[in-house]
Amino acid sequence: MTSLKRQLQFGLAAGLITLFGLLWWGGVQSIHSLTNHFVASRLAHDAEAVLAAMRLDGNADRPVVRWRRIGAIYEQPLSGHYYQINFSDGTRAGSRSLWDQQLEIPQFSPGSQGQWRMPGPAGQELLVWVAGYNKQGKVFTLAVAEDMTPLNQQLEKFEWLFLVIMLVVTLLLFTIQQWIVRTALQRLDVVRHEMLRLEQGEVQTLSADVPLEISPLVASFNHLLGLFQQRLEHSRKGLGNLSHALKGPLSLLQQQVESDALQSHPELRSSMQLQIDRVTQLMEREMHRARLAGTVISGGRFNTAEEIPALVNVLKQVYQDKSLEIRCQLPKKSVLPMDREDMLELLGNLLDNACKWSRGEVQCQIEQQNGVTIVVEDDGPGVSEEGLAQLADRGVRLDETVDGHGLGLAITTDMVKHYGGDIIFTRSPQYGGLRVTVYLPL
Repeated sequence: MTSLKRQLQFGLAAGLITLFGLLWWGGVQSIHSLTNHFVASRLAHDAEAVLAAMRLDGNADRPVVRWRRIGAIYEQPLSGHYYQINFSDGTRAGSRSLWDQQLEIPQFSPGSQGQWRMPGPAGQELLVWVAGYNKQGKVFTLAVAEDMTPLNQQLEKFEWLFLVIMLVVTLLLFTIQQWIVRTALQRLDVVRHEMLRLEQGEVQTLSADVPLEISPLVASFNHLLGLFQQRLEHSRKGLGNLSHALKGPLSLLQQQVESDALQSHPELRSSMQLQIDRVTQLMEREMHRARLAGTVISGGRFNTAEEIPALVNVLKQVYQDKSLEIRCQLPKKSVLPMDREDMLELLGNLLDNACKWSRGEVQCQIEQQNGVTIVVEDDGPGVSEEGLAQLADRGVRLDETVDGHGLGLAITTDMVKHYGGDIIFTRSPQYGGLRVTVYLPL
């Protein structure tokens, strides 16, 4: 399952790292470019000074540069500031700071110029500015260079400092963005809380006070929930209307069965009476289910402390001729995370079957640990080993003398399987009757 929060975190982190990485690289490149431009501009000015200090007499092999008119640093050996003059005939003249070393400078035509970096004396890294000139009929190339090693060291310190600042700012912004993301996503907890309340049956729709981005989703969910509730109510009302509508025809059939016209056909009369009784029992059962379901929203949690006593009272009224004692052991947590209607139908079927066969005592025990375990047992005649395997079969009745169609346990088995649980039919060691154990995972 993909986490929206994690996607936002990774996306923001990647964006910040990319942004500040580009910013750091651009800043470093800009500083280097500005530094080279500044030094090259200064070297161009020094070249103008050297050019102004040159004196070319009749002896072209020995140009004279009046050092007093240029900086004294060009006279200090290996000072890091150098100039060199290359004439077109191959002769060269350089500053005293070169200390009898020469720079490999190509010949430039008058008016052209260029700059680059190259190794210099004593392992120095030089920035060289070169231009071609024509003075007093003499064509020559003038190169002025400066050692960039001290400046490179300062630039390296600046790069590390800039990198540390960028990392600190990135971490700070990332932390702030994570807080913003968490704060924004916390508003979704309102929806989750509403979903829990909806599951417990406390509300029937989700609140519309949600962020604008998920408002259409909540509105669609509420609309779908409303349609589901309408269909459920229509289904319940239709079931009740059908049951009531059948009462009239059944009453007429019952009158015809009891009429004198069928006195001469006892077998037909008995068969019709049996079928009428079965239809009546099924109709009453479905109406009983509709009454148990009530009007609570589907999906509401099952409160054993409220629902079980009411269910027991209904069963005692149905089987009041038996004077049943129905004992129930309920879990400490009275609210079970199960659908209310399903639990009412499941427990109703199990207890109804127990009461039907019981001689006087019915035991119901509900526990909740890793799942929900329900045990219902009675003191009835019990079931043989062969009969236990048939109990879950739809419509099977082991005793035709007892009213019913055998649908209760079969429906219960289908419901348990739908929840992914297990149902076991055994003989009760305490009461001797049937013991039904149901396990439903949470």
